[in-house]
Amino acid sequence: MLNNLITKEDALLAASVREGCQNSFSVVYDKYAPALLGIINKIVDDQQLAEDVLTQTFVNAWDQRKFCSASYTSLLNWLINLARKTAFGIVKLKKQKNQVNPIDVYESVKNNTTHNLGENENNIAFDLVYYKGLNCIEAATLLNISVDELKTRIRMTIKLLKENKVAC
Repeated sequence: MLNNLITKEDALLAASVREGCQNSFSVVYDKYAPALLGIINKIVDDQQLAEDVLTQTFVNAWDQRKFCSASYTSLLNWLINLARKTAFGIVKLKKQKNQVNPIDVYESVKNNTTHNLGENENNIAFDLVYYKGLNCIEAATLLNISVDELKTRIRMTIKLLKENKVAC
């Protein structure tokens, strides 16, 4: 099933990027930067910062290009993981500087949940963990549910996303 997600074009791009071809890397940027920026925007909530994170993501991707392997995961998934890691690292630094309260994060997510895929609580659980970087214990505590219930809600949201092929 995983191989169905990896296109031949991505496999060739990944191999070319791994070899250090700057033209292929430029194609990767043009192809995936808009999608990555959308994901990053949900994590950092600041357009300028999101653009900076996107730039840093591609710097990190170039630095880590030897790990770019389309046989393991799709090129887009690899980039998404790098973007999320970069964004969460920056958010974590900002939180340490500003000491953001997790309850404020919860209220922000609750008020700004944009996708409509069923029960709002499921979406909030997903957003808290996937986009805001809270760990499962923090998110479950904020929602006043068990960690198992939180994970169930996240799985239900992911299932709905897959079924509806909705981009968050």
